[in-house]
Amino acid sequence: MMVLSFLLFFLGMSVLFRKNAHLMSIFIGIEMAGLGVIFLSTFSLSHNVWLIFLIVCLGICEASLCLALLVMVMRLCGNDLVKNLSLM
Repeated sequence: MMVLSFLLFFLGMSVLFRKNAHLMSIFIGIEMAGLGVIFLSTFSLSHNVWLIFLIVCLGICEASLCLALLVMVMRLCGNDLVKNLSLM
């Protein structure tokens, strides 16, 4: 299971650092990396439940901020292309 968490993390990072045209693909890469960190923390920090809850809460806040940013960009530009962010 730890291999799965490392795989999710590095797959998310590879999606994040690849040349992406859309914001949604960048946010999906961030979420995959966050999911890998959550899986990894459940194995390594199994005795410290509060720290796991903190990591999950930070992931939820990050997801809501990404969604709000995506909605704002979609309303301003009409699409989620990264090249349009330099025009804002």
